[in-house]
Amino acid sequence: MNMTRIAIVGGGTGGTILANALSRKLGEEIREGLVEVVVFERSDSHVYQPGNIDIAFRGADPAGFRRPPSNLLRRGVKLVQKAVSSIDLDNRALKYNEGEKMDYDYLVAATGSVATPELVPGLAEASLNFHKTQEDSRKIWEALSRFKRGRIVILTALPHKCPPSPVEAVFLVDELMRKRGVRRDVEIVYASPYTRAYPAHGIADVVEPEMENRDITLRSLFNIDYVDPSARKVFSLEGEELQYDLLIAIPPHRGADVVINSGIGGEEGWIPTDRHTLNIKGYDDAYAIGDATDIPISKSGVVAHLEAITAAESIASQIEGTGRVYLYNGRINCPLEMGGKRAVFVSGTYTKQPERQPPSLTKYFMKRLFNRLYWTMLRGSLEPIFNAYLGSPYEVKHRG
Repeated sequence: MNMTRIAIVGGGTGGTILANALSRKLGEEIREGLVEVVVFERSDSHVYQPGNIDIAFRGADPAGFRRPPSNLLRRGVKLVQKAVSSIDLDNRALKYNEGEKMDYDYLVAATGSVATPELVPGLAEASLNFHKTQEDSRKIWEALSRFKRGRIVILTALPHKCPPSPVEAVFLVDELMRKRGVRRDVEIVYASPYTRAYPAHGIADVVEPEMENRDITLRSLFNIDYVDPSARKVFSLEGEELQYDLLIAIPPHRGADVVINSGIGGEEGWIPTDRHTLNIKGYDDAYAIGDATDIPISKSGVVAHLEAITAAESIASQIEGTGRVYLYNGRINCPLEMGGKRAVFVSGTYTKQPERQPPSLTKYFMKRLFNRLYWTMLRGSLEPIFNAYLGSPYEVKHRG
């Protein structure tokens, strides 16, 4: 019998969870040499990206939020620490390591997204951001620790990952300035491209009164056009301008280079993906998960997690011939911290919008606990608990 190879491009949250889930579901087939699971991840560090918030606004040690990828994958998963240069969907082949080739039977693109401040004139030179690297996040902490007087502008550009993160940044900057005793001399402005402080109205109804109570200025419908670093001004497409003394930006994101170079995701690099099956459109042997897709849903680690579980079920079902089809229901459960040890959870599905809720200490501690459990969660041992508390991320149907 021929071996079935599953190639996973990207070893971030989604790729790691997917590989480990397949290792559990197809463990016997892997041991017998009938199935091979291969993860391509060129980085020597798996970074817990939500930890960048703690690095930027609490001064946390970056080392606590990274691990070697080899330590996170279950036995039976093969790790290739080389960069994939091209994906040929029609011929089921990958090129990597400057010319080596690997054929596959199933592909999962878990290639993530890339923060690209250079897409906006002047933004890379003028701003700091916590969506790119741990080092960039550390620069924010250093700048905030020195800041005593003036205007801090937190600016969001589209598209971007982790919708709660800009609002979290706003509240944590406010909290830090109060702890340092300089808040009366610091103006905080949040410039958002949305009509409200948060795109989901139920969450905006919670966030906006909190901003008003803390004397945080909201500038909605502010779509960045360019930045003049010498004048310290941001200009919008709507013709507005904002003066700043310190600019913290959530820059626009795009898909990975390998997606763009392979002609899969267009100029912006988002992979055309069926929002239920998670198949790359036109290919029943190829999937895309997490930030890499063009699905109109939050680009976040939670979504990557839930889509990874769904895709793993689908691939295992096809290999085992069960006839079951697993359809992602669009479930999200993203925590949004609001300072003062309080948080809300942005929860919904494709058919249910996030609802208004009071910020709570319990949800804050749930978020902090999840930060500690992340490394354990990657291996899949907490999945039954998540399903019991949050519900299944998919629906099951039968073919035919």
